[in-house]
Amino acid sequence: MNIQQLKYFIEITQTRNLSSAARNLFVTQPTLSLSIKKLESELNTSLFVHTDEPFQLTTSGAYLYEKGVDIIEQFDQLIEDIHQMNDRTEKKRIKIGLTTLFSVQFMKEISTFLQTHPYIDLNIIQDGSPELQTKLKNKEIDIGLISFPNNHPEQINIEPLETTTKGYNVYVVVPENNPLSKKHELTFNDLKGQRFSSLSTKYMIGRLLLERSRFFGYEPNIILQNDDLQVLIHSLQKNDSICLLPIEYEIVGKSDNVKWIPLKDRYAHFPIGIALRKDFNITSDIEDFIQAIKQN
Repeated sequence: MNIQQLKYFIEITQTRNLSSAARNLFVTQPTLSLSIKKLESELNTSLFVHTDEPFQLTTSGAYLYEKGVDIIEQFDQLIEDIHQMNDRTEKKRIKIGLTTLFSVQFMKEISTFLQTHPYIDLNIIQDGSPELQTKLKNKEIDIGLISFPNNHPEQINIEPLETTTKGYNVYVVVPENNPLSKKHELTFNDLKGQRFSSLSTKYMIGRLLLERSRFFGYEPNIILQNDDLQVLIHSLQKNDSICLLPIEYEIVGKSDNVKWIPLKDRYAHFPIGIALRKDFNITSDIEDFIQAIKQN
């Protein structure tokens, strides 16, 4: 006896009609008849009583039906479990873009998501927010955790985050031996004539330095450009320079012998949000990731 024969037998028992059973099983009536005859021959017993009322079970048939239903249910569940295991083995990939700062700030939420979604291969692409917006527009990433402003409003949406981490604030990082270190706050006018170690224009802060300095009538003297925040901090003493960085990075970045001074400027705060292409089909896994980020 095999599983197929058992399924045929159960279907005939439940429908009590050979034609209906054949239709439900997508086989011919002769196929069903032959299968039942072979099954009875193998078991050396009759499964149905041949009376005027069709397909009445014998004692053996009733016993086989009772046990067979459970066997078929267990078999079907086994197949389903194996399919699900295979689905999880073939990991689904999500490509997320975020800055170095955001990867630190949201690492707890990202780790929680990965623990609850072990079948997800989360590919993290780190870059500045302007670059990540372009990558998102060009479908190089699926989702971005990035800064405003939105440079591509026709192609992408950015949903502001209303979490503990809503954005970041730009400070001026100054060596302690620089006269500016005595200030409680600084403006772009105060920074005129200084030497700068700066993020590139791949980052919002790199763009901020250029655009606001020019607005106040001078070209910033950038003597080092590097997108590694720690490299910038370490360069200040050696190069007698200053730099603009998010104050939120201070708690994770080593910054001995420097002071972090608030930058007083209308654009010194950058709100952040979750960015998606307008034509993107949000999967349940992406939605779960978004909800995880919102737990920050």
